[in-house]
Amino acid sequence: MTGSAQVAYRHALLAARSPDGGFGPRPGLPSEPEPTALAALALDDEEARGWLATNQRTDGTLAMSLGSVENDAATALASLALTDPARARALDAVEATQAASFPSTPAIPFDDRLRGWPWTRDAFGWVEPTAHAVLALRLLRPESSSAVNDGIGLLRDRECVGGGWNYGNRVVLDEELPPFAQPTAVAMLALQDVEDAELWQRGMTTLRRLWRLESAGGLSLAVASAALRANRDPDAAACAAALSDNFSRTRFSDDVVALAWAVIATGPGLDRLEVQT
Repeated sequence: MTGSAQVAYRHALLAARSPDGGFGPRPGLPSEPEPTALAALALDDEEARGWLATNQRTDGTLAMSLGSVENDAATALASLALTDPARARALDAVEATQAASFPSTPAIPFDDRLRGWPWTRDAFGWVEPTAHAVLALRLLRPESSSAVNDGIGLLRDRECVGGGWNYGNRVVLDEELPPFAQPTAVAMLALQDVEDAELWQRGMTTLRRLWRLESAGGLSLAVASAALRANRDPDAAACAAALSDNFSRTRFSDDVVALAWAVIATGPGLDRLEVQT
């Protein structure tokens, strides 16, 4: 089933390509860094890599401008898809664009010695961009141990009570925030074979529970499937089957990011995201 599903995902992803060689968030929309980087990884695709290289800024980032706000969080994913020298420039940018420092407060407590990575420049560190940066640096620049340790420390600090991850914090206004499948799966890709075995085990236990609870979401299932397979978890086959069923019913609502993650989760693209320790 996985083989035939993979062919279907690849076909749908290739059909979503924009005329400029990149990929937008949905077919027919302008190309953006995140779906293009994921498609390049999923398909080992030269056209998508070419779009990334052409749209890389002089500071090494891949960014989207949204009015006065610039989101350059896809740079870490792009570094995984690019080749040198564009890859080296992207990694330099990842190291240079950690989150700004903000003070912890009683309303939103966190370890303010840790920075992680933001969605937008000079902003607060969040779980998903931090996990993407940690994964990229562990794979491609492991000598950047200070930045890697900061990112892993942030993931440890923001872990939800009992395991897994929300998008930002574990507690806000004295309320414990629940974990969700997508940020938990992204974190577990970053934490493959991490030395903190208890953190890893809590994350995997939580992910096994959450992918079933959130199986209506194609993106959540696709990223969860990739994380389970990368971590050699026995739930990987069942999650992949649920992903195939979801696609047959919904086609992921033409979500190109979900399609790219599905191709990665079920094909050789995952090899480029597996941490070897």
